Amino acid sequence: MPGPGTTAPSLPQEGLVQEIDRLEALAGEGLRLFPQAAAQGEHWLKVLSQVRSHVAEDLCRLAVVGTVKSGKSTVINALVGQDLLRRGAGILTAMITRVQPGSQLKAVLKFKDWEQINDEVNRALGLLPANHLKERTAPLDLREGPDREFLGRVLADNQMAARWAQGGLDEHYLLLKSYLEGFAAVQGLMPAGGVLQLAGPDLARHRDLVSREATAVYLQDVLLTVPIPWAAAALELGDCQGSDSPIPQHLAQVLAYLVKSDLVLYVISSRVGLRQADLTFLAELQRMGLAPHLLPLLNVDLGEHTSLEEIQDLQARVVQELFRWQPEPRVFAFSALELLLDRRRAQGQALDQREAALLQVWATLPAAASFSEAEAARFAENLQAAVREVQARRLAGGSLSQVQMVARGLREQWELTRDLLQRDLSAIQQMEARLQERRLPLDAALASLSQTLEGAGHRLKKTLRARVDHLMDPYAGPVGSGVLQFIRDWEPNWQALLPEGAAPASLRPALYQLFQAFVKDLTQHVTQEANVAAVEFIRAQEEWLRTELARTGAPLLTSLQEALTLYYREIAALGLAARPPDLKPAVSPRPPGLEVPLLSLQLDPGWWLAGEVWVRSGMGFLRRAWEALRRRLGRGGEAGAGSRLQQDLARALKPIKAWLVQQVKAQLIDYGERLKFQYFLPLTDRWLAEQSSSLADALGSLGANLEGVVGAMHLKEEERAARERRLEELLPRVREIEARLTAPSPEKP
Repeated sequence: MPGPGTTAPSLPQEGLVQEIDRLEALAGEGLRLFPQAAAQGEHWLKVLSQVRSHVAEDLCRLAVVGTVKSGKSTVINALVGQDLLRRGAGILTAMITRVQPGSQLKAVLKFKDWEQINDEVNRALGLLPANHLKERTAPLDLREGPDREFLGRVLADNQMAARWAQGGLDEHYLLLKSYLEGFAAVQGLMPAGGVLQLAGPDLARHRDLVSREATAVYLQDVLLTVPIPWAAAALELGDCQGSDSPIPQHLAQVLAYLVKSDLVLYVISSRVGLRQADLTFLAELQRMGLAPHLLPLLNVDLGEHTSLEEIQDLQARVVQELFRWQPEPRVFAFSALELLLDRRRAQGQALDQREAALLQVWATLPAAASFSEAEAARFAENLQAAVREVQARRLAGGSLSQVQMVARGLREQWELTRDLLQRDLSAIQQMEARLQERRLPLDAALASLSQTLEGAGHRLKKTLRARVDHLMDPYAGPVGSGVLQFIRDWEPNWQALLPEGAAPASLRPALYQLFQAFVKDLTQHVTQEANVAAVEFIRAQEEWLRTELARTGAPLLTSLQEALTLYYREIAALGLAARPPDLKPAVSPRPPGLEVPLLSLQLDPGWWLAGEVWVRSGMGFLRRAWEALRRRLGRGGEAGAGSRLQQDLARALKPIKAWLVQQVKAQLIDYGERLKFQYFLPLTDRWLAEQSSSLADALGSLGANLEGVVGAMHLKEEERAARERRLEELLPRVREIEARLTAPSPEKP
C-alpha cells in the first residue's frame, strides 16, 4: 500500500501474466519458423491461454468486516486513496460493495429481476396482520400503480403493529416499506438487462443507491473498479455490513461473502475496543477456518485519545484479547481517516473545512500522528505479503506448473531441433520412430489414470451424498436436528411481546407479532449457528475430497512418472541431457464460478395464521364469544385481559411450531439437495477433470515433436541456416523465462 510515487513489488499474478506474454510471443515465432510442428506450438498457446483466463478469474478476496460504525468504508477509501464509499455515523452500508482495481473509475450495479422482487414482496405480505389481505387472491406486482397504492394502505394499517419488539422493528414491514419508498428512485434506473454502469459525473449516484435501504433492497450486486495506487492486481475488497447490524439479512450476506474470502480485515474502533459483538463474530470466523487469515486493524480516532501511550495501551489490550483466536496476533493501529485525507491532499484534492480542521488538530499530537503513519506502513507491508502468499499458493497448485511445463517443453524442443538440424534426414526419422514408441506407455498410463479417477468419482460422490444427508438429518444431523430442536425449544420473551402496563393488543396483531419474533430468532439461529456449522462441514469435506483424490491416483501417477522417465532416457540417447520433471496433478482451491450455497429459510404462511392456527389452538369463535359475554356481565375485567391474551398466544404456539417444523423439514431436504447437486458433485467433477487435464497438458507440453525438423531438412541450405541462427537467438530468452519461473519464492517478511 505504498504512497503516491512509490513502486510496489509485483504480485504473483502480474509476474506470471508477463511471463505468459513472453512465452506466447516465443511460441508464435516458433510456429513461423517450423510450421510443420504446428500441433505442438498450438498446444503451448492453448495451455497459456487457459492459464491466462484462469488467472484473470482467480481473485484474492479480502473481506473488510467489523461491527457497525467501526470505520470499514473509511478503511477501504484509505486503501484506494479516494472517497469512493460513503462514510459517516450510522448504518450506511446496506449491502456488500465489491471493489476491484481497474483502469477506469466506474460502478457496475446489478439489479434483482422483477420476478425476484415481487416474490419477496408477496412473501413479506403474508407476514402482516392486515385483515383486508384475506380478500386479495392475486399476488402483487410492484410495477402496477394500483398494487403500490394497495401496499401503501396495508403498511399504513400495520404501522402501529410494527412497533419495536425484542430489539428491532418488524423486518417484513421494513422490507415492504423499503421496496415501496425506493420504487420511484430506481424505476428509471433499471435497464432491460438489469445491469447499470455509472461513470464520470454519474458515479456518485451509486453511494445513495447502496447506502439507502430503500434503494439497496433492489440491488443484487455492486462492483466498483478504481485505479489503485499500489500493486493490487487480482485483489477484491469487500465492504461488508456491520456484523452486529439489526437487520438479519445483512449478517447472512456477510457470511455468504466470507465463505469465498481468502483474507479477513477485521476493523475495530478505538473508541470502544473489542465488545461482546466482536467476540461473538470472531468465534464464528474461527469456526469457518478464517482465524489464521485474520488481519486485525485498530482504527484509531486521533481526536478521542489524549496521548500516544493511551493508543499503545489500547493496542496491547486488543492483542491480549485476540490470543484466543490467533497464536501470535499482529494488531495494526492507525487512523484510516488521517491516511485517507493525507492521500487525497497529496493527490492535489481539496479538503473541506472540517477535514482541514481535523488535520490541524491531529498535528498537535505529533507523536500519535507519527505512530499512525508508521503503523499504516507496517500494515501495508503485511497486507501485500499476505496477498502475495495467497496468490503464490494458488498459482503453485496448477497455473504456475502449467506455464513451467510450457517453458520447459519449448526449451527442450528447440534444443533438440538445433542439434538434429546437424544430422541427416534418415537419422531423424529413426529417432522419431523411437520417440513415438516410448510415448505409448505414457499414453497408456495417462488413460489408466483417467479411468481410475473417473471410477473413483462415483465412490466419492456416493460418500458425499451420504454425509450431506446425515448433516441435514432432522433427527441426528448436526444442522438438521439443531434447527428443528431450536424450533421445539423456543419460548417467546413475554415481557417484550406483552409489555407490562401497556394496553393489551387484539389477538390478531399479537399473533403475528409472536410469529415474527419466532421467525426472527430462527433466522438468526440459522445464520449464526446452522450456516457456520455447514461451512465447517463443507471445508472438512473439501479437504477429505482433496486427500482422497491424491490417494486414489498415487499408484497410477507413479506408473506415469516411470513411463516419463523412460521417455526422457530415450531423449538423452539422442544427445539431449535432460531430467524428467516431477508430475503433480493440479487441484484448484475452489474452482471459480462455483458458489457455496447457504441455508436460507423461506417461511411464507400466507394468511394461514389467521385461520388454521386460530382453530387448531382452540381459540374458536364460540370461546371468544363466551369470553366477551363474561366481560359484559362483569365476570372478566380488563385486569385479566393481558393474561388471557398470553394464554391464547401460548396455545397458538403449539400449532405454529408444528407448521414451522413441517416447513423447515422440507427446506432442509431442499438445501441438502442443493448442497449436493450445486456444489459437492460439480466440485468432484471439476477436480477430477482438472487432475486429468493438467497431467495431459503437461505431457503434451513436454512431448518432443520432430516434424518441424523433418520439414526444415527440405529447405534450401541458406534458409535452413537462417532458421538455425534465429533459434540460437531465441534459446537464451526461453531459458531466462524458465529460470524465473522455477526460482524459489522470496521469504515472507
